[in-house]
Amino acid sequence: MSSSSKVLQDQRHRQNKAKQNTTWWNCTNKWKKSSSPPCALSLLPDDILLNCFATVSRSDHASLSLVNKWLRSLLLSPEVYEERSLMGRTENCIFLCLSIPSDPFVRWFAFYPKALNNRLVPIRPHLYHPQEASSVVAYGCGIYIIGGMIGGRPSSRVLFLDCRFHTWSNLPCMGIPRAYAAAGVVDGKIYVFGGCQEPYSDKWGEVFDPMMQTWDVLPKRPKEPYSSVIHESVVREEKTVLALNEKGNGLLYVPSEGIWKKGKSDAYSPRRGWHVIENVMYCCVTGGRILWCQASESELHEPNAIKWREVMGLKDLKDTLCASKLVNYGWGLPEEKLEDLLPGHKLSNSGPNMLLFWDVLAPGKLEIWCAEISLQRRKEKGEIWGKVEWSEVVTSIDPPHPLPEHQHHCKILHALTLNL
Repeated sequence: MSSSSKVLQDQRHRQNKAKQNTTWWNCTNKWKKSSSPPCALSLLPDDILLNCFATVSRSDHASLSLVNKWLRSLLLSPEVYEERSLMGRTENCIFLCLSIPSDPFVRWFAFYPKALNNRLVPIRPHLYHPQEASSVVAYGCGIYIIGGMIGGRPSSRVLFLDCRFHTWSNLPCMGIPRAYAAAGVVDGKIYVFGGCQEPYSDKWGEVFDPMMQTWDVLPKRPKEPYSSVIHESVVREEKTVLALNEKGNGLLYVPSEGIWKKGKSDAYSPRRGWHVIENVMYCCVTGGRILWCQASESELHEPNAIKWREVMGLKDLKDTLCASKLVNYGWGLPEEKLEDLLPGHKLSNSGPNMLLFWDVLAPGKLEIWCAEISLQRRKEKGEIWGKVEWSEVVTSIDPPHPLPEHQHHCKILHALTLNL
């Protein structure tokens, strides 16, 4: 980093810190100076107040915010989140994105696995959030929504959802529009490639620096046939972005070396919904099976195809999934067509445990289900076993009756984990 960039970064940090301190002081002292403070808590010293609120679980914030505006302001202050980090009281929070029938907006929800009621908390939607084909990554305190289709055309827009305060902002646009692109975070920078209309564009790959708010172009990839439409993408071993196009061809970008590498293929039966937990890739497929493979095995060497193995011990969950429309592919239609018609699924995680979200068409309503699965590695047999810790409905939605029944489903677009 140049000296001028370092100075600018320090100035921004000091300005933000000063603004945060002023906000906290104003929030607390405005009420302390009033003749009728809203509650006895406001009479406590500032440092004790900050310490108290930092210990409150995020799952309780929504209820406490309803007490009065003073509590809501303090719970939403940046200082509370800084104190939580210093005290080691941060929690895993999952943010789920749904496309709901007849709803013109894409909807985001917060989910706290440790909450007593295990319900989704709605977030105010962004008016210009693309309905499809966006790439999303979670980093720092929020989620980056990159590109996507707007009005049938790829977009270069980038949105940011601050998951601490559930607020939206617009970030600098990419150099070119993208839809169905690969995206991943390595060493604090967001790498995006593919998803563009020109397969050999000079800006086929770009990198975003969240600190400096700037986009830079990645080195050109080798001129070998590779479709720009990305099927799946994950970050492998926290240092390589791995992508798979719709033809099942793998491609890797290594930021530390600035080079592209060929990856293994998954062309015979491309898997959807990849998710990495502790450097193991997982996916959920037809028949209710959850599969896994070592992330390190995705780099090209013999054999050329990714070797997937089934997570053992999940027969009851498999039966549950087979009873839902998620995996009940018995209509004789190609699987890629059913992905558009049937409910989706997404994998996420809460620490080392897997979270599986899927939707079910229940009598008179739509339901989003979640199951938490603990995972045990049995190296002597080369197996991974799962155990369902709990499985239940996390939200219900009234279906739009004018639509045909086969369209009564919520498409689960994204599921991301943040520690807040």
